[in-house]
Amino acid sequence: MPKKTSSLLTCLLIVALLVVTLSGCQTQNSTAAVPTKTIVDCLDREVVIPADPQRVACLYASTAHIMAMLGQEGKIVGIPNGIKRDVLMSYKRPDIGSVSVPFNDGAINIEELLATNTDLVLLRQSTAANAGEIEKLDKARIPWVVIDYASLAGLQKAVTVTGQVFNQDERAAGYNAAAEQTLALISQRVSSLPEATRPRVYHAVNEAARTDLAGDLCSQITTAAGVINVSTQGGSLITDAEKTMTTLEQIYSWNPDAIIANDINASKYMLTDPKWSGLKAVAEQKVTTLPVGVTRWGHPGSMEPHMAALFIAKTFYPDQFTDVDMTKTVKDYYKQWFDLDLSDTDVAAILSGEGMRLAK
Repeated sequence: MPKKTSSLLTCLLIVALLVVTLSGCQTQNSTAAVPTKTIVDCLDREVVIPADPQRVACLYASTAHIMAMLGQEGKIVGIPNGIKRDVLMSYKRPDIGSVSVPFNDGAINIEELLATNTDLVLLRQSTAANAGEIEKLDKARIPWVVIDYASLAGLQKAVTVTGQVFNQDERAAGYNAAAEQTLALISQRVSSLPEATRPRVYHAVNEAARTDLAGDLCSQITTAAGVINVSTQGGSLITDAEKTMTTLEQIYSWNPDAIIANDINASKYMLTDPKWSGLKAVAEQKVTTLPVGVTRWGHPGSMEPHMAALFIAKTFYPDQFTDVDMTKTVKDYYKQWFDLDLSDTDVAAILSGEGMRLAK
């Protein structure tokens, strides 16, 4: 065969192979296209996300908690480090200790995040407001959804939106309805109680001098429970986007009848430090630690505020709730919404507020 003919045949074979290869690539890309859907997140943004997300990075702790309630914990590939301290989350995901931590101290580690091969990121409003952090996600072409709340109504919306993300609308609606039912029960029993008989309560949020701001989620919890929250009655408060602080002098000025705290260490500190001993609530040992379950029930980021309200109401108005067995209520709640069969020991730890969130 002449050399020219041979060369021509070789070139034709190469071209044919290239055509086959390219068409194969095009077929692979077209079949690999991920179906999408559009949702509206908690910032009222329209977001295009995978129709059925499979690998999700939770850059805000509450998003992982809500995913667990929706039965989607197996899809979590990234979390804040604090989630590893939640004992009930370890019951849901025994491997939680080895899950990637692509978010720490308010910053996204984009290399760590990319290594998780995530197809969706859930984050809070403060992260969304940080242009530098969002730029990391946008450059990596990772879709992100804001799931955040600062009130009871905001929590309901957050649960609804998360339900839409994971095609779990019915379960999300059921959770919201159950929470509303609990709050309605409490209201029915405490709303007619005379103002003069209601205890004046100080709420310590994590730290002894951190407290509530009128209208925030924690103050709504105490209002729902029918107690008077002294920090919403006026006084010296310093607040920012993250927390509200007060002073020991101001707490002495309020001199509450009782104290509730959502951290066992804060309770122990107030009960043992001599500087607090002059307070009526401390002198009378009326310092109660709120329960800790999947979330800390009295925390601003709790997804269980209705449970906190029920606990507080029963604590201060036991005669109004004689038919409510908190041990049974807690067992039923975690079985129904988190598919957890808890022992009496687990429930006792939850209600004591001690042992269900590991120390740092």
